[in-house]
Amino acid sequence: MIDVTSERDYLFELSSAVSCYLSLLSAVGNCVGLASPEVGETYRKRIEQLRTRVYYQATPKAIKASLQVIESELSDYAAVAAQYLDQRNRELRRIIVILEHAVNKLTDCHAFHGARIQDLAVQMEGSEPAGPVSLSVAAAELRHRLESMNRETDSMLKHVLREIAAAEEGIRGKGSTDPSTGLLNAREITRQIEAYQASGVVFRLLRFELFGAVTEPVMKQAASRVEKQFRSPDRVARWSETEFLVLFQGPQEVAEARAEQVAELLAGSYELTTGEQVEIMVQSQLLEQEVSHPLAVAS
Repeated sequence: MIDVTSERDYLFELSSAVSCYLSLLSAVGNCVGLASPEVGETYRKRIEQLRTRVYYQATPKAIKASLQVIESELSDYAAVAAQYLDQRNRELRRIIVILEHAVNKLTDCHAFHGARIQDLAVQMEGSEPAGPVSLSVAAAELRHRLESMNRETDSMLKHVLREIAAAEEGIRGKGSTDPSTGLLNAREITRQIEAYQASGVVFRLLRFELFGAVTEPVMKQAASRVEKQFRSPDRVARWSETEFLVLFQGPQEVAEARAEQVAELLAGSYELTTGEQVEIMVQSQLLEQEVSHPLAVAS
């Protein structure tokens, strides 16, 4: 005799399992759609269509086939989404480079013209009165307005640079720095180089290689030294176990001079944790903008 109660329980459990599976398909579809709308919306629709087919034909064979389909769709989505995000990040990096370069040029231009106006004010203060208002009074007013403009402009530019730095930090992520020195790692500096190449902003690459008993403590101390020698627009990275790479914004002759100066500052004595002193030699070099280093540190 058939146990009707057991059969009903079995059918109920089977129906519940199918219902849970259909809910899971909906959740997966919504997830990929929200995670990356530009890419995921197409996959969300495909997964929803799959869920509808299984709903009307919830046989073991159909469910098994749908599992294969969903695995394929998710794998393809992951690859396409990763490619899309990488392309978007490349474009954002290019825009950041252009904006940062424009801000720096504006800062230099403002400083130049501000200095010229200051000189003019000084000349006016030393001149004879002309008309009802003396030149010295006019110069004082000019100087006051210039100082006010300088403060406002400086505050605005600093704010823009902070926002640019925050945006760049967000794009880089946690895997962009060398854990030992805190500098950019080889992968991140390569991305920065690509962004500069795409932006059209002129730059030079300075490489510094250390020779001697180059241990990690030595590289940490050297990283601190080299980082202090460059401005915020420049990018300083650990390029390999014994090398640093700097993306430098400046003309060729300035880059050559800075390479020699920094190499001299990096060379010399380094103190180890044991208290011993080691002598390190440094060689500098200007590289082509197309760089490829198979031994670069992949942090």
